[in-house]
Amino acid sequence: MTIKVKFCPCNFEGELDATKERLREREDLEVIEERCLLYCGQCLMEPFALVDGKSIGTDEPEKLYEKIDQYITELKQKGVLQ
Repeated sequence: MTIKVKFCPCNFEGELDATKERLREREDLEVIEERCLLYCGQCLMEPFALVDGKSIGTDEPEKLYEKIDQYITELKQKGVLQ
């Protein structure tokens, strides 16, 4: 099962490029950029992504990959993902 990770291109423009590239290297993920994810308040305040519909945010762009990876690992451990 491919996990969808969605980003708004306006969210921390340029600062999330390395995170997106690292995520694109993973076979179990599909990285998508959508013009608006309807999380405008969060989009202005912190780096975030939607991982299979759940908002994952952090206070620093460099930490977002780790938070996304941790969330996906938890889903796999619970048996929600294969």
